[in-house]
Amino acid sequence: MMRLLESSVHSERFRLTGGFVSSRRKPYAIAGYDEDLQRRGGGSGGQDIRPRRHWRLLVLLMLLGLLAACASTDQGPGSQPDWVSGKSSQFPGSQYLTGRGQAAQRDVAADRARADLAKNIEVQVVAESRDTVSAQRRTQSGEVVEETFSEAAGRDIVTSTRQVIRGARIADTWQNPQGGDIHVLATLNRAEAARRLRDEISLLDDQTRVAIERARQADDLLQKIASAQRAVDKQRQRSELQRVLRVVGRGGQGVSPKWKLADLQSELLDLHSRLKIRVQADDGSLASVVAGGLTAAGFMTGSEEEALYTLQARFSAGPVERREGWYWLRGNLVLTLVDRGDNVRGAASWPLKVSAQEKALLQARLMQLIDRTLEDELRTVILGFAQ
Repeated sequence: MMRLLESSVHSERFRLTGGFVSSRRKPYAIAGYDEDLQRRGGGSGGQDIRPRRHWRLLVLLMLLGLLAACASTDQGPGSQPDWVSGKSSQFPGSQYLTGRGQAAQRDVAADRARADLAKNIEVQVVAESRDTVSAQRRTQSGEVVEETFSEAAGRDIVTSTRQVIRGARIADTWQNPQGGDIHVLATLNRAEAARRLRDEISLLDDQTRVAIERARQADDLLQKIASAQRAVDKQRQRSELQRVLRVVGRGGQGVSPKWKLADLQSELLDLHSRLKIRVQADDGSLASVVAGGLTAAGFMTGSEEEALYTLQARFSAGPVERREGWYWLRGNLVLTLVDRGDNVRGAASWPLKVSAQEKALLQARLMQLIDRTLEDELRTVILGFAQ
């Protein structure tokens, strides 16, 4: 290709000058030749050859440009990008967070690249702050204990990271020309991600402010607790976003909190200590399980004289069925919260079913299932009755 282009340029030069021109020839020699041709009419037709000369010069310039492009190509189209096996020079770590993925299909490789990006952020967040989210609660005896929520904190980190990587994009894709997996690079602009995190933190602060105001203005104790719990939850989410922001912003301080999470938790604890709930159920085993669920949810139980509310529990069971060597029991658990004036504050129900190879085991398994159900949902249900 190079030789062909050089030959074309050489021929064109020959045609323009009417023969070989020495590189030592003075510039005006060609100009004089042109003027002489023009005086003689440019040949038998008497036509001006300048348009033809300009066209030929244009062709010459195009050929020279193509020749230069071929000569300046340092890297072939199939060359492996630097990010496949190391850091990307195009997307430096000071400005971007990156993730890599590879697979036979591009979509799968892209998903893996995004997952790798999220994992890189999560690892840095955990390394940045290894303390767990904690809170206090008061036991039935009045003792204040510290509870850790490491699992919940881990879920919050994952949720926060997923929110951040929504701004990620697929920056590059490469596949070896000889075949093999497709490599994908996902990038996240640090500045843009930090801006979105600050916006989220600002929104959580606004929601916290509203919840605190409602807690202070409410006359109903249950409404106070529900609003105070909402404020704690929002600031806990904010705390996790703050951790992510410190990583995304390269060790920055993030956004200074307006409230201390520990202070909000302490206020919530004081409100809980003023609320006592009595459990009422025909089945003694059911009453015991529900009372334990209330305590685990942070509420205190009390006698009829002490309690501001009564939580009525009832399980409506269907007939025991036997199928394929198993006994089955189905029914509905119903909880109803009433105040001292017998006004219903709210009710909730759960369809439940248990099985056992021995009929005598059904009751015990039912109580275990109720206990697990209340452990997961009772706090949210009770606070929902405050609406």
